[in-house]
Amino acid sequence: MMEIQEREPASWRLRRWAAPVVLAVLVAASIAVTGLLVDDTPAQKSDSTAYRTPRFEVTVGHDAGGEPGVWFQVHRPGRYWPGFVDAVEPPPAVGEAREIRAGPGGTFLVASSRAEPCESRLHRFRLTGDGHVTGLAPVAGDAVPGLLAGLAISPDGRRAAFATAPCEGGLRPASRPRAVLTVVDLGSGRRRGWDAPEGSIIGEIVWARDSRTVGYTLGDVPAGTIRNLVVRALDTGDAGTDLRGGRVLFRPPADAGRISFVMMAPDGRTGYGLAHKADRTTQTTILFGFTEGEPMRVTETWQSKPNVGIGVAVTGDDTARYACLNGIDAFGRAPEGVYSAQDRLGLCRAALVY
Repeated sequence: MMEIQEREPASWRLRRWAAPVVLAVLVAASIAVTGLLVDDTPAQKSDSTAYRTPRFEVTVGHDAGGEPGVWFQVHRPGRYWPGFVDAVEPPPAVGEAREIRAGPGGTFLVASSRAEPCESRLHRFRLTGDGHVTGLAPVAGDAVPGLLAGLAISPDGRRAAFATAPCEGGLRPASRPRAVLTVVDLGSGRRRGWDAPEGSIIGEIVWARDSRTVGYTLGDVPAGTIRNLVVRALDTGDAGTDLRGGRVLFRPPADAGRISFVMMAPDGRTGYGLAHKADRTTQTTILFGFTEGEPMRVTETWQSKPNVGIGVAVTGDDTARYACLNGIDAFGRAPEGVYSAQDRLGLCRAALVY
């Protein structure tokens, strides 16, 4: 067990850490290394941790530098200031670049959306050896109706999965959520969809190694409270269009606490996540694993004083690098495991090249 330094952070520090903590947790698909973040304390490294410096970082949106006319850009990460490499202007009628993911074989997907009409598009590209964008082209097929979030690329690079939602007030998803999953063939542009009743959310969309099974969380949001959260695995080759038809991998027990993160592992049968419990004097963060048809297994726990920011960074299997794991709601409306009508897109606006 690592030693943890605790401090009573101000509320702005807790808010500031919210996104990085969730981002750090959602990096991987099998648990290998666990580090801790406490307020401004850097992550503590274990002896087995291998930290690599990325050669390039591709960023979209405000993270692209905020320059007028920049759709996305490439730079070399630097200790104090990134080194500019390349920038791309948006093609006509594509809207704002919202998410970007690196896929297998050196490919990238960038997802963009516009409000009038409310639609999204996918483009593919590669980087040259010196970091310049090449081969930028739209994915075949018509525009995707609605906004797009939670982009995940299959390990064979042939398909992508994502959540969609209607626009409301510009580039915001509709306030009344409804879980919709779309899978698109990146070669032909053919799409297939699955959905759930109104008042549902979908998140943690990730492919299994077989490039056929998609894992996801599905939950109900009656009156803004997340209930009936379940991790499911969907065979995308089976008949049917109901998201509830995916087989149940994990259903949290009643005493599990608040689930902020839970996802299927690449084998399509197991997975892991984070739960949180609190009383008047102590808050407990629980790292757990699960196997289909078996009880939840607690892997490790950390305790701290109330209002002390603790996050867990998990690294492991590369397949989750192909997925925009944005929380149990793909549109970022449940970053701490508590639903809010405000979307918080922004966790998947960068892709790293090693």
